[in-house]
Amino acid sequence: MMNCRRGCFRALTKRMNDVLVWIHGDDLNPQSRVLQAHPQAPRVFVFDDAVSEHYQLSLKRIAFLYECLLEIPRIEIRRGDVFAELVAAAQEHQCNRIVTTESVAPRFARLCAKLRREGRLAVETIPTEPFIELSAQENARLDLKRFSRFWNPLKARALSLNQSFDW
Repeated sequence: MMNCRRGCFRALTKRMNDVLVWIHGDDLNPQSRVLQAHPQAPRVFVFDDAVSEHYQLSLKRIAFLYECLLEIPRIEIRRGDVFAELVAAAQEHQCNRIVTTESVAPRFARLCAKLRREGRLAVETIPTEPFIELSAQENARLDLKRFSRFWNPLKARALSLNQSFDW
């Protein structure tokens, strides 16, 4: 009877820990759907050296990201190659799948595919709740190269949704 209990506990623990939550820069919300769906799962964010170097992220931007991450309970913050760090975190936490929120970044899709193919991990993406609903036409016209060109056409409409703003 004791062996069954130990075996059952190990099986239950393994099932509870099979998910690693990947937090990325497109969803730093401590109340995000992925965190709500997997409240006990380990959570990892990776500061991507390649992206930081390519976009020459300022110290202010890095500090902003870090401060946002501090609001997420039990977050593990890493730095390096995202693929290698996620695979290592999955192995350390004995996880066989990664759950994250979707992203529009082209690199995100490539990373997910590489995690499936080379990392041999199941990857599930959860849709993010849109900040503002856009028609297909509006979405096609958005300029994602600069934040101001993305934000300016939407600012008045987005902020009018929250009446607590005094604009």
